[in-house]
Amino acid sequence: MRSPVNILQNRLSQILIVLVGIGLIVSLSRNIFKLLKAADELNLAEQKVKQLEQESADLAQKKEFYQSEAFIEQEARNKLNMTKEGETVVILPPNLKQVLGEKENLPTEPLPNWRQWWNLFF
Repeated sequence: MRSPVNILQNRLSQILIVLVGIGLIVSLSRNIFKLLKAADELNLAEQKVKQLEQESADLAQKKEFYQSEAFIEQEARNKLNMTKEGETVVILPPNLKQVLGEKENLPTEPLPNWRQWWNLFF
C-alpha cells in the first residue's frame, strides 16, 4: 500500500505538471496570436509600399510631362494666347449664342407625375 506522503507528492506533482502545461499553452497561444497579427501588419505594409511606389511612378511621369516642351507650348497657347509664326489667335466672346442669335435651350418645367403616367397610357 502507498504511503500518504507518496500519494500527496504524486498528486502535487501532477497538479504542478498540469499548471505548467497550461501556462505553456497560454504562452504559446499568445505568441502565435502576436505572430499572426505581425504577419497581417506586414501584408498591410507591403500593400502600402506598392501603392506608394505606384504613386511615385505616376508623379514622376507627371513631372516629366510638366517639364516637357509639349506642356510648355500647350500652356503658352492656352493661358498666354501665344502663337507660332503664321498662326492667328481667335478669341470668341463668352456670349457667343446671343451674338449669333441662337436661343439657349432652357429646361422646361417637368410635368407632374400623374400627367406623365396619363401621357404614357393614353
